[in-house]
Amino acid sequence: MSPGLSYVVIRSHALMADLLTPDQMRILAAQRSLEGFIDYLAQTPYGRISVDTEGDKSLALEKVFYQKFIERMMSIVDLAPANIGDFLQSYYYQRFEVINLKRIIRGKYSGIPVSQIMESLIPIAPYRIKSYEDLVEAETFQDSVRWLEGTPYASLVSTLELSEKYDALWPLEITLSHLNASAVFKSLEHLPQRDRGLVRRIVQAEADVENFLVAAKQRGARDRTHSPEEMFPATYGINLDMLREAMEADDIRSVIEGLRSPYNEILVPLYEGDVALIRSRIRQHVYDIAKKGRFANDFGFNVVMAYLVFSEIEKDDLVGVAWGKTQGIPAEDILKYLAIPNFAY
Repeated sequence: MSPGLSYVVIRSHALMADLLTPDQMRILAAQRSLEGFIDYLAQTPYGRISVDTEGDKSLALEKVFYQKFIERMMSIVDLAPANIGDFLQSYYYQRFEVINLKRIIRGKYSGIPVSQIMESLIPIAPYRIKSYEDLVEAETFQDSVRWLEGTPYASLVSTLELSEKYDALWPLEITLSHLNASAVFKSLEHLPQRDRGLVRRIVQAEADVENFLVAAKQRGARDRTHSPEEMFPATYGINLDMLREAMEADDIRSVIEGLRSPYNEILVPLYEGDVALIRSRIRQHVYDIAKKGRFANDFGFNVVMAYLVFSEIEKDDLVGVAWGKTQGIPAEDILKYLAIPNFAY
């Protein structure tokens, strides 16, 4: 039996003390080598971690950080009332499965070997499909998409023609993002009405940015025959008219400047084509949403969700630092793309 929401809230407050500080993240980014990164991390609550000497060390470390996050999430689920525990499991496993499906589809589309695709997957059991391995082992990219017929992701099959027409993955990725958002909104029914706003704001902000990035890619496409209404099954803070403008504008700068805050700030790196920096900025915005949600209700579900949001963003930053170290990227360039050290506390 759950000890109740009040205990989980108190526990979430306490667990926040184990999260890395901005200064600790800066020190990690400043380490001169991957070994130095691992040595410093051993002095934090993560302790000493080990990775195989063979294979892609950044992928191995990514799995470690995902596993750590999942452990944190499940420690909350095990204590939470059933409705909150059910929601959190559904939210994160659905989220991670969609990431895995995107990685599989990208891998099959690019002709990456089966073993490399499998190595790239987040270490979770399949959530709404039977097997990742069967999907990866499909003979062709098209076969892997058609394999999803009869699953909750079946609507991907109908977008395959559009993907082939444009020789691009965005129709499939937009559909996956929409399916993820729809599943999250459905799972919100587990929660009281008062606890749904924080999650909605996060999901909608992430979807708005992904929609805009896809729309911006369509500029100058002469053979585009699909309207924004057909391309984007759901819009929120960036509506269809704004997306249409992004698709048709000669200068994306004027379109971005016309968006409301925070999108007119988050999307500025698109002037230089720096999508990675945009993703860092949306993580910072999500952090801000969670922080404000926590302050609005410091004794309820928002605290629990904020702890997990902070933990997930920490995981993303650690993955970014580890990748940067394996690639020999200078510390200042790694730091530029981290969310936590650049968040205005």
